[in-house]
Amino acid sequence: MPGDRFPHEFVPKTKPGASTDRRLFGYNVEEFPALQAPFRRSTWFVNQPREAFMHPDQMLIINSMEQNEFLVGRTPEDEFERLQELDGIVDVYFPGDRWVMDSDDMDRRELLSEIERSVEGQKALYRMVEDAELDVELYPIIVGWEPWHYEHCRELFEVFGTKSCAFDGTEYNSKFNLWDDLEALVETLGPDRIYLNGRVSHEHLLHAPDEVVAFSGKTSILDECRQPNGEHNPERLTETINWRIEALHSSQTALDEFMVIN
Repeated sequence: MPGDRFPHEFVPKTKPGASTDRRLFGYNVEEFPALQAPFRRSTWFVNQPREAFMHPDQMLIINSMEQNEFLVGRTPEDEFERLQELDGIVDVYFPGDRWVMDSDDMDRRELLSEIERSVEGQKALYRMVEDAELDVELYPIIVGWEPWHYEHCRELFEVFGTKSCAFDGTEYNSKFNLWDDLEALVETLGPDRIYLNGRVSHEHLLHAPDEVVAFSGKTSILDECRQPNGEHNPERLTETINWRIEALHSSQTALDEFMVIN
């Protein structure tokens, strides 16, 4: 397996081949050392040269965390076949998806079954990639939101040989719920680095645990730097991204510590 390629700070979610994404994020390796694309769009790199979208020195991250409609029926074998096609093209892959479920309609036994399905699938894919000696770095996705959910993911660190992981934040509307669940993840499994997928809000990042070292997204950032004519202001783009990176590197002290009454 290759060496450590874990991403840091802001990683734009991109649509390969899109002219706006190529213009704003591609070939800007100093500001955007890594770009992320979803699994369903990774076929673009099978049919097109990687350099048509991004600088050769930029890392390409493929992420399996997508909406349920794109996850149904996807197997570890499907993921492995795609990684074989992208060998030497993709640098980092986050396997295991968000499991397909509606937690409000599931009992504890059903929920456990879905968590185990994700964990077993990630383990199977890792072993296939390792046996094939593909040139891609895999990091596990930790699924769930309660300590007992996380406990069932513990063996992923052992199999993958890492304490770094990804966590999907796309379904969180409450920054407080996100902070609580991330803190529970840190307290339960003790990861050294977390890649937070789908959360770029300044408030979401401001008090995230120190273990959160990278985050991905795009939409709200582009909205903030869009000009009346529809174009994006490059200087404003840099400013709004740096504002979020500063939040990520803040003291990250819980809000209630500032509310102690003497």
